Amino acid sequence: MKKIFFPLVIFTFLLTIPVRAELNPLLQSSPKFENILVEKVLRVDYLLLAGGTKVSLIGIEGPNPPRFRDVKRDANGFIIPDEDPTTPFEVEALQYVKALAERKTVHLEFDAERRTEDGNLQAYVFLPDGKMLNEEALRNGYAQLSLRLPNMKYAERFRKAYKEARREMRGMQGNW
Repeated sequence: MKKIFFPLVIFTFLLTIPVRAELNPLLQSSPKFENILVEKVLRVDYLLLAGGTKVSLIGIEGPNPPRFRDVKRDANGFIIPDEDPTTPFEVEALQYVKALAERKTVHLEFDAERRTEDGNLQAYVFLPDGKMLNEEALRNGYAQLSLRLPNMKYAERFRKAYKEARREMRGMQGNW
């Protein structure tokens, strides 16, 4: 009887623990990530925090990092100006997110899964003005919507921001 009772108690206890961040305070932000500096924006959806921690933004997928073209030079070694003065979209998206988050103190909020498959943190990143970086990147068309279970805490907000970007044809949503 004891052999069956103990595992049953443990199993029942585990079933009662909420796995959603809004229901379980253990899954919400920790003081360690309340006010943390963003050292560098690596990609639209990927940040490097103070202390070397990498964090992936939940719910979005940014464009691939910009590819820089080879520089053409004349016979004397001077750079020949490029004929296309436009900024590639990938560079524009990265510059936008850098302007919002790089060298700023942010607040991280977690959902049901704190880590990605490769072991990096994944979070919702709140800027000093209270706006969510994940949502702002979507709203301005600099990222695609990429919702994955079980991290669905702000799914409706993200869908609304994504639809707004498509309706207004902003950023990558203007290219369809």
